[in-house]
Amino acid sequence: MKVILALLSFLVLVSFVSNCKKSAARELDDLLESGSSFQSATFCEKNKTQLKEREEDCQRVTALAKEEIDTILNRRLDLGIAPVIVEKKKGQEVEEFLQVHTRMGIRYWEIWKSNVILE
Repeated sequence: MKVILALLSFLVLVSFVSNCKKSAARELDDLLESGSSFQSATFCEKNKTQLKEREEDCQRVTALAKEEIDTILNRRLDLGIAPVIVEKKKGQEVEEFLQVHTRMGIRYWEIWKSNVILE
């Protein structure tokens, strides 16, 4: 009987732990470790209130994302009239970033759409 009770307790505990959601700070750590700057900056913007204590990290990845957009768009100047070709996955990350970061979107959206092709 004690074995069955212990087993049931263990199963309830495992079930509880597996249903726990990661904290926003932990998810940000995971993205900073393995994700792109666009994914991290988008996550920061979507979870601003939960990540107040991580504001410095969020500002840093947002600046990195902006620099990367500038680098991509500057390639357009080097190519003359030809549009810049960007990998589809990365392009989608940039577009989600621009949609979530309203100020960046206002600044870059039209330039991005008219100068970049996703492939």
